Amino acid sequence: MTHSTPADEYKQDPKIRIKLATLWLLVMLNMAYADILAFVSAFITPGVIDSLMAGYSGDVKLSQPLLLISAILIEIPIAMIFLSQFLNYPWNRVCNLIAAPLTFVFILAGVETEPFYVFLATIQLTLLLYIAWTAIRWPNPLTLSVHKTLS
Repeated sequence: MTHSTPADEYKQDPKIRIKLATLWLLVMLNMAYADILAFVSAFITPGVIDSLMAGYSGDVKLSQPLLLISAILIEIPIAMIFLSQFLNYPWNRVCNLIAAPLTFVFILAGVETEPFYVFLATIQLTLLLYIAWTAIRWPNPLTLSVHKTLS
């Protein structure tokens, strides 16, 4: 029986790592574009700019702590683009299985009713479900090498 190293582990599953990183990138691009369109929407929707100037986004009172929490939560999918490629298997799988539901809840908490936002949020949520599904079904590459060696 041969001993597998982390380098062997990476060689065995680069497609899954690239898939996860790409999915996280797609989530981020959709989140960024939803925010860009929300700014555009604010300029064309009567009363929204006045509401923002008064410190409200819809019914939510904007504050520095709220913006900090938002910045921290948006950093999760940004970090996962990188981490999905470079963490070893067990940490990678666990991080994806924690980050996907956290990001899912973050998106749900910010859902607006405008059709563009609902459309983009649906894409984001679908991608996150696929990320979680991929991580759940990701076989341990070291176990796979042991089975190949024993065969």
